[in-house]
Amino acid sequence: MDFLPTIMEVLNVERPLEQRSWAFDGRSILPLLRNATTGFKWADTEEGPRSVGYQFYDTTLNKSKGWGYRFGRWKYVEGSMSCLHPDCQKPQLYDLDSDIGERVDLSSKYPDILEDLQLKFQKWHESVMKSRREESKCRKTELMLPQSLISMSEKE
Repeated sequence: MDFLPTIMEVLNVERPLEQRSWAFDGRSILPLLRNATTGFKWADTEEGPRSVGYQFYDTTLNKSKGWGYRFGRWKYVEGSMSCLHPDCQKPQLYDLDSDIGERVDLSSKYPDILEDLQLKFQKWHESVMKSRREESKCRKTELMLPQSLISMSEKE
């Protein structure tokens, strides 16, 4: 769930100036909450269908824990914590429109789609790692506070 963008939209706030150039992995779900009974469906983004990357437990990619990437109807998975069979450790591709249970690996039938999702995952992973290294450490804490709170703290 995209809590941060949703809360920011509810509160009608923007990120601090220092953070506005940083990557922002998420979107507000407020439109979905407001239209829950009308069959709301996300529109595709400029980059195509909504996508999300998965990585478990730590910052290094580890096949014993697994990772994956969802892009529209497709899901790329590599590695697994729950499956120790060698087939579970290789790159896999699933069409979630026809196989929500992820039982039929289509990686050999659609190698171009698998390769595209692997590249998208790599780009996503690199952006997350960059954010952890550089963006998650604000050097000027006062830039993170709303101006009203800065004014209040100066009066004290």
